[in-house]
Amino acid sequence: MFISRPKKGMDGKLLEFTASNSRNIPLSQMWRGSWCSLIPTFGAVLDKILQLEVRSDDVFLVTFMKSGTTWMQEMAWMLLNDLDYEQGGCLHLTQRSPFLEAQGTRPNSGNEIERCNTLSSPRLIKSHLPAYLLPQQIWEKKTKIIYVGRNCKDVIVSSYHFIKGVGYLSDSNLEDYVNHFIKNEIIYTSYWDHVLNFWKIRNEPNVFFVTYEEMMRDLQGVIERLSEFLDKPRLKDEEMQKLLEHLSFDKMKENPQTNATANIRSKISNVRENFQFMRRGIVGSYRDEMTPALQAKIDKWSAEKLSEHGLTEEDIFGKL
Repeated sequence: MFISRPKKGMDGKLLEFTASNSRNIPLSQMWRGSWCSLIPTFGAVLDKILQLEVRSDDVFLVTFMKSGTTWMQEMAWMLLNDLDYEQGGCLHLTQRSPFLEAQGTRPNSGNEIERCNTLSSPRLIKSHLPAYLLPQQIWEKKTKIIYVGRNCKDVIVSSYHFIKGVGYLSDSNLEDYVNHFIKNEIIYTSYWDHVLNFWKIRNEPNVFFVTYEEMMRDLQGVIERLSEFLDKPRLKDEEMQKLLEHLSFDKMKENPQTNATANIRSKISNVRENFQFMRRGIVGSYRDEMTPALQAKIDKWSAEKLSEHGLTEEDIFGKL
């Protein structure tokens, strides 16, 4: 079960949701007071998400939006499917790995929850929902979860361009977006609750916590760690090199089965002409897109949030 309360967001109505039954979730006492802002159409699907039948060999990929989701999704799918480049080259990643709450974000997108039930195992299921709104059986069965975090300022810049690119925020600039983001008036916020809920359980045996920044610094090391987490054999040198090349930003961007630009254009009528699903793929893109004053505002907000937990941003993401 979940409970909701109305809230006004940047583009109109939002609802804030929190799970009311969290008896199996680690640190449930800390999470019980957390709220997640979602658009009202989520109300029709959240109960189904919470009650999803979870299989013992499922793997859930959870991220805040624009945190390296597609990059990790392709990596994990390849490892789970024994580097099946043939199938990966024939089916778009969205067909190989469903987006659990897609119907909540785009009601005409099809029922991904039902499609999950038709997929063969092992299933790799993607979600941007916070921990307490994921299927409850995950916590009962200790299902494997991969969580990818990304530094706040890059997430803000990337999500701003994405949301504006698909036809929202037509009259808003980046400064407006930042103000709404830190007030939890953008879909999936609160950002820091989202990240910290998984940071706090990063040492649970069924949780693989990694950052976008670590993936950029040492992709091979992340692949090796993830292979072990997924109980897959260590890759041979030639297998590793081929996978590293396959997962490079340029290859991912030019690959029609991983770059969702065309896919999104075909489904959303008001996508902007210059929309790119994959834009820059770097750490620190905020530096040349945000004013120093805007950066300082986010840093102050982040420091205040993190100080409540005795943390700094560097503790989680390393030096940026």
